[in-house]
Amino acid sequence: MNRYFHRFVTLTIFSCCFSFVFAQNKDIDKGKEVLKKAFEQKDAAKKNEMIQKSIELFTKGGLKKEMNLIIGDEFLEHNDLTQASSYYNRCDKGEKANGLERVAQAYQDQAFGDAKNEAKLLRSAMSFYTKSGKAKDGAKSIGDKYFEKGEQFYPSAIDYYFMAQDSAAVEKVADTYVAKGGEAAFKSIDILKRIGSKSALEKAGNICYDRKQFDRAYECYSNGDITAGLEKIADKYNEVGRTTEAGNIYVKIAENYMKTANTDAVEKLGTDNVKAMNFSLASRIYDKAGNMNKSKKYLAYNKFMELDLDSAKMLLTEVGELDLVKAIETNMKHLDNIKNNVMVLNDFVQNQPFVTMESDPETGKQRPAVKDENILIEYYKGIKDAIVETFHGISKSTLAISNPELKKMLIKHFQQYPAGTKVLDPTTFAVRLQKSTAQVKDVYLH
Repeated sequence: MNRYFHRFVTLTIFSCCFSFVFAQNKDIDKGKEVLKKAFEQKDAAKKNEMIQKSIELFTKGGLKKEMNLIIGDEFLEHNDLTQASSYYNRCDKGEKANGLERVAQAYQDQAFGDAKNEAKLLRSAMSFYTKSGKAKDGAKSIGDKYFEKGEQFYPSAIDYYFMAQDSAAVEKVADTYVAKGGEAAFKSIDILKRIGSKSALEKAGNICYDRKQFDRAYECYSNGDITAGLEKIADKYNEVGRTTEAGNIYVKIAENYMKTANTDAVEKLGTDNVKAMNFSLASRIYDKAGNMNKSKKYLAYNKFMELDLDSAKMLLTEVGELDLVKAIETNMKHLDNIKNNVMVLNDFVQNQPFVTMESDPETGKQRPAVKDENILIEYYKGIKDAIVETFHGISKSTLAISNPELKKMLIKHFQQYPAGTKVLDPTTFAVRLQKSTAQVKDVYLH
């Protein structure tokens, strides 16, 4: 008897629970039905009344916060984003974030179909992306939309990619400009500089360098501290005669190497400049490396090339280069003659009228501006023969120097004058042009 009684009670309780749940589900289903019909109403008051009725049914059916998601979705489906966001804000954390993200996406979709209100709608989209915790994803999505619209909209795409902190996407735009070639490639430079990473600046520098925009390349390489790029620029500046600027870059490179204790690289840099007879620069590099003996030695060589003979002898004595000291003293007669000729050349250089300089688009070398060419022609026309005669004297005295090392340094020094490689043979330093055969442009000194 007991056993049957317990079974009866259990079945009764189960039946009651089932009935209760069934009743709740009916209320929820009815609430959804009423909610759907509410959005079919033309009359706003009737619509609101039915929404309120659906809320009562959802509550009766046991839905509390859950009903806010259902109602929010209905408002979203009917593009009432204000009400949708209001209901999503009442949801639990996860559902709230998801709902607000979908509101943001809806604003985004509206924006790209409404050019007049695009900016305003995108601000709303970003606001809701931020509230949903998806600001970066949202900005990337908007950036992609702009990128898909074509080149005209790339600047807007870039702004949103930066907002998304997505450097790879920004570089994608830069690469697209580069692929187009021509002037479009230069648009990528500012984009890459705006990214500002080492790799981006190196890429920007390479784009400039390949298009012979060496000063812009230097700016990029310098800002990124790109040693390999800086070396390319320094070599190029040396090649086109901008030796002072090249020297400053080489010293910066040496400093970079010393920061990482890369003494082998500094030594090679110094050796390369010694081979090129850039002794002033070699001295500065060895100074940065802390090799004071070599620094003084090559400073002495530079002083000799500048014909500051007393300083050269003093420094050579300090580093034990006594054979060169003796060679200088042995050849003082010829060196004094050369110094006198250099004084004449220096006077001509100092009196040269000012002209604007510009880069030759083919070689990159500095040359007088075309508009100022006649000023130089008139100046050098009156002193052409005197310059030719002066270089003849320099050639005679230099070739008479008995020490081959000193002779080699002097020849290198006089090759800095454009006339030095025209009037005299660059290799043998023998006379190549006479007064009668030299043209005005052959005797330019600076």
